[in-house]
Amino acid sequence: MRARLIMGWLVVLTMVAAIGYAQQPPAVKLSLAEAIEIARANNPAYLQALAARGPASWSLTNATVSLFSPTASLSGGYAYQAATGGQIFQGFQIPATPSVTSQDLSLRLGYTLSGATITNRGYWAAQLRAADQNIAGARMTLETSVKTEYLSLLEARAQETLAAQQVQQTQELLNLAQAQFNVGQKTMIDVRQAQVTKGQADVGLLQAQQNVQIEVLKLYQILGVPAPEPPNVEPTDTFPVVTPGYQQDSLVALALRNNPVLMAYRAQEHAAAWNVRSAYSQYLPSLMASAGTGRQWISQGTRSYSLSNPWVVSLGVSLPLWDTFSRNVQIAQARSQRETQDQNVRAEELAVRANVSAAYLALVTAYQTIGVQANNRAAASEALQLAEEQYRVGSGDIIQLLTARVTSQQASVDYITAVYNYHKDMAALEQAVGQPLR
Repeated sequence: MRARLIMGWLVVLTMVAAIGYAQQPPAVKLSLAEAIEIARANNPAYLQALAARGPASWSLTNATVSLFSPTASLSGGYAYQAATGGQIFQGFQIPATPSVTSQDLSLRLGYTLSGATITNRGYWAAQLRAADQNIAGARMTLETSVKTEYLSLLEARAQETLAAQQVQQTQELLNLAQAQFNVGQKTMIDVRQAQVTKGQADVGLLQAQQNVQIEVLKLYQILGVPAPEPPNVEPTDTFPVVTPGYQQDSLVALALRNNPVLMAYRAQEHAAAWNVRSAYSQYLPSLMASAGTGRQWISQGTRSYSLSNPWVVSLGVSLPLWDTFSRNVQIAQARSQRETQDQNVRAEELAVRANVSAAYLALVTAYQTIGVQANNRAAASEALQLAEEQYRVGSGDIIQLLTARVTSQQASVDYITAVYNYHKDMAALEQAVGQPLR
């Protein structure tokens, strides 16, 4: 009675799952290129990297303009003095004075050229290159994350297809066991074993479907937009498995030239070198030029007159002599920062070499694993066919058949995992190199 009740609930749950799956709207088709485009437009971390370029760009513009444009100022003033009446003070007559109003307006232009002004432009040009390389690195990281999760979704859907096949095969086994029991060739134990196996396959399919939905949610989280509701997405791209035809030394050399993270460190090193030049430029003289003119209007009582100031031009040279070693401190700090950046570049080059080599070895191993798992899957499939044939003719038992089926299922799962591990290792190698390889 308990076995029939359990079997009944399994049938009901299977029917409910099948009805719900059939009533879902059509899957949203999504290519890898579309996914990457969506991520570039909406991923928060990538958009933050893009926003960081603005300050560096405007700083370079400001430094460039400062080389050629003077400063300009326009100032004006107004003054009023009230009139005073005549007074006698200690026997002396103090005459009355009328009110006085004065207004003035002046224009001044100035220009200063110093070593700091010149080196400042080189510093911000290097900082802008570093910002661009940071953006390139963020873009490469984003594309790798999207590609890896896209592959995970493809893998989950492949596992779902395999789980659906397992449901169909266990249903056929249940039908066969029931038929043989009806004619007296098998016992009720065989039927119950087949029922349990069918129920386990149903649960496996439900879990596989849930895993597909979870991978969809993970993918759209990376894309930076809400996932469809329900999360039913069908990836449209396929990825062939090809023999890795790369040379490890060539990949390392390519990465040392193109890896955006390494390029960003080199740009920061270049900026640090300009900062050292700027610190040393404080020992150089500064050239200064200025020109100014103005006009003043004065009203006193009934009289009004204006004064015009002619253009006044001045040239000068400033040479700092003593600053209590503040320049020495700034030079030491700049040189220390440059040394730090030099070591950062060296450390990143070592990391690039190690990461590319490790990713290449992982890719080769993943490709070899696919071949081994393909052989295992073929052998397990053949063993399952033999066990099924023996069971049909009555020379095999249900335990032997179920064991062969579990082995075949696991071999198929391992083969799918090996294939997508290969593709993910390829994506990791591309990220380590810093550019697509296929």
